[in-house]
Amino acid sequence: MIRNGEFYMIHEMKKRGMSISQIANELGRDRKTIRKWLQQSEPAYYQRHVKRPSKLDPFKDYIRRRMEEGCLNANVIFDEIKAQGYTGRKTILRSFMQPLRPSVLSKATVRFETSPGYQAQVDWGRFRVDWNGEPKRLYAFVMVLGYSRMMYVEFTEDEKLETLMGCHLRAFEYFGGRPEVVLYDNMKTVVADFDERGHAVWNERFARFAAHHGFLLQSCRPYRARTKGKVENGIGYVRKNFWPRVRTFTGLDDLNRQVRDWLDTVANVRVHGTTHETPRERLIREGLKPFNPMPFEEVDRHARKVSPDACVSYENNRYSVPFEWVGQIVHIQDLKNGRIRIYHGEQLVAEHPKATGKHQRIVNEKHFEGLQTTSRHKIPQPMPRLVPQAIPEVLERDLSVYEQFTDEAVNV
Repeated sequence: MIRNGEFYMIHEMKKRGMSISQIANELGRDRKTIRKWLQQSEPAYYQRHVKRPSKLDPFKDYIRRRMEEGCLNANVIFDEIKAQGYTGRKTILRSFMQPLRPSVLSKATVRFETSPGYQAQVDWGRFRVDWNGEPKRLYAFVMVLGYSRMMYVEFTEDEKLETLMGCHLRAFEYFGGRPEVVLYDNMKTVVADFDERGHAVWNERFARFAAHHGFLLQSCRPYRARTKGKVENGIGYVRKNFWPRVRTFTGLDDLNRQVRDWLDTVANVRVHGTTHETPRERLIREGLKPFNPMPFEEVDRHARKVSPDACVSYENNRYSVPFEWVGQIVHIQDLKNGRIRIYHGEQLVAEHPKATGKHQRIVNEKHFEGLQTTSRHKIPQPMPRLVPQAIPEVLERDLSVYEQFTDEAVNV
């Protein structure tokens, strides 16, 4: 059954003029199935079935590893896992091994060169930093254009879907357009699962995002991640060439400024070892297509009321906005790349670098220009204040003391 994420891919291919046969060959589907889904204007939502555990589940990683080592004989593997405690039938093992065979039969990987403007490859790199005295993991989004080897890198706080979509748009802006196809490994924010035939089950929201901006999704075959070698080489290049240059940084915003400078002055202007040209020169021949200027969907925004000091609070820090917005409700958008944007409706009213600690106040002095600093009303002069004097304590004495004083006075 075609999942909803693939529904958007099929309709996008049809818009590009591909025939039913071409779409079926590209996706590995039956022509009748493609024709049926093209006749529908909306995807059919399905009831998710609970997948029962299989007796083979604990042994699947071992089976894949043995197949990658070159052992494709089901009888041999059956004997090996049986000795490890497998109690199921051999037919279950054969059914599991069958779709994996094509990916391990080829012993060598042929270099895949793409035509101009056709493909980009995307993956995440992970880096450790000292963040205010504590170890912290940062994530590097890397996109590489297959033809020109032009690279885009952006460091982020996480790998969430909203972050991934934002990185795509900023990469397209940096390149000046988008490719026809983007290739991914089986990252969970893009590939939700693989079906029984080995086809990717796309994350539905991300598939709609891709269709909205006009590019197709492509996944590496399971356990065949070498097909995205260009971006993996790119991540290695970032790790070996850029990362050793970073001695200190003041936050993600500063780190992204440093990596942008490295892209512009080193990575994308060097002579590439495979193409023997600079990525910047070959980018001219990529012929990238424009992406949709209409926003696909706004990322999460956090409503805040502007306080009398013309600031809003977010994650235990305060950020200024123009003083005219005092008392208004605004919305904060955290780009998760070291920048904070503040909107009123669709109007961008302020943008700041994101604070790296807590209880900080990030202020743009221009937000207070024109604000009257002296009041038109006279400030009342201080007046003397009466402080009542405390009543002195009275010493209490026994009456016999006074009688003694009386006797002394009579005797005198």
